[in-house]
Amino acid sequence: MSGERKESTEEKLISDIYIRLKQDTAFRAALKKADNPDTEYQSWEYLAGYGIDIEHESVRLPYTTIFSAVARSGRESDGSLELGVALVSAYQNDQSSPPARARLRRILACSTVQEACAVLRPMLRLIGGKGIPISYARLLHDLNFFSKDPGQTKARWAQQFFGGLPEKAAAEGNK
Repeated sequence: MSGERKESTEEKLISDIYIRLKQDTAFRAALKKADNPDTEYQSWEYLAGYGIDIEHESVRLPYTTIFSAVARSGRESDGSLELGVALVSAYQNDQSSPPARARLRRILACSTVQEACAVLRPMLRLIGGKGIPISYARLLHDLNFFSKDPGQTKARWAQQFFGGLPEKAAAEGNK
């Protein structure tokens, strides 16, 4: 059983969020509002219940941003695509698309996690609206790591955008 990959903390958390969203409509409503600065306080009781430090914005914002996107997604489980691949997928896998490149440049210009979360909100709505199966667990991990090493996180997103192939394209390339 050494070949099995251990589920990360973020994967467990996102999985729990999906399960709870199916059962608790108040939870879903509060999380949908979590990424709006004027209404995010309505989600604090739920975030605190998961042990998230709600006092510090730089710790809280990655969770409110991701939880809100999960609640709005309408999906029943987490996706598998990383942010860069999901973004290029939103533009018909066209890495040269000016709007796709503009969104990528904007996220790569962020220097704080607060700024990154603000830029991600509309990007996640676009990706979610197109039904692209982004991995919210992986993105949450990236945002939690962003404060420690923003350069590495942004380089990973750029690599995913320019070098990562969507699963479908990768599978077709292996034939």
